[in-house]
Amino acid sequence: MASNIPQESTSFVGRRAELRQLSSELTQHRLITLTGPGGVGKTRIAVRAARAAAARFPDGVRWAPLWPLQGDQLLVATVCDAVGLADHSARTPVAALCEWLADKDLLLVLDSCEHLVAACRDLVGDLLTAAPGVTVLVTSRQPLDLVGEGITEIGPLPCTGDNDALALFTERAGAAAPELRLTDPLNAEAAALICRRLEGIPLALELAGAQLAHRPLAQVAERLGSRLDALDGTGMPWTPRHRTLRTAIGWSHELCAPLERLLWARLSVFRGTFDVGSAAAVCADGPLTPDVVRT
Repeated sequence: MASNIPQESTSFVGRRAELRQLSSELTQHRLITLTGPGGVGKTRIAVRAARAAAARFPDGVRWAPLWPLQGDQLLVATVCDAVGLADHSARTPVAALCEWLADKDLLLVLDSCEHLVAACRDLVGDLLTAAPGVTVLVTSRQPLDLVGEGITEIGPLPCTGDNDALALFTERAGAAAPELRLTDPLNAEAAALICRRLEGIPLALELAGAQLAHRPLAQVAERLGSRLDALDGTGMPWTPRHRTLRTAIGWSHELCAPLERLLWARLSVFRGTFDVGSAAAVCADGPLTPDVVRT
């Protein structure tokens, strides 16, 4: 069974520690979930990890993109397509999928599960029970909460030390504006400012770099001071939920329960980092009790 890992259209920067950890996790767990906020690069890391691990799985790596699904009705069908199953029997789709995978030794990647967590939890639980040779790698903004799940948290790229954030921005800036010299002192200062303002979030750095095709570096840095919509990737080869930073954040917001949305609204008064005590002191009122805020 051939693999269907997506091809990478741009260079990959950093993430050496995360990839080493994932390589180890894939030998210890049958379910590994990459978690982290939107735009932090979970899918790119999963692509790299899956390609590096492919030789371990005789039946290959099968990739199922779940972000286009509006609900869980097509979840099983999407996974069936990913593993090459076309079943026309009277069995339920889940039963057919479990039987198909029962003797397979493969890595199944479920990309972008955050809007289908409950359905993915049920399906993955069935697959892991029925197919002892199958390992599942998940990307999601929250874990599936299954017994034995290995969780690898993905954070932003560092803006100090190795400064992978600046390395990524420099590569994307070079692709968008080949004539730009980031080694010039003023340009270097503006680039470093952009990386700090974007807090090392890869999607934001990608979008900012793409802006340099039609805006000066100083203007991009200035616009980032107040407008998320300044990072517009329209026309770039990204999924719809990643074409602007505001859309990526909105995708996460739509997945929150009403009380979680209220908490996020109240947390917006903080301009920087905060601790749990400060959040409880500022946000606890009405339906949000201090205990609810802390949990």
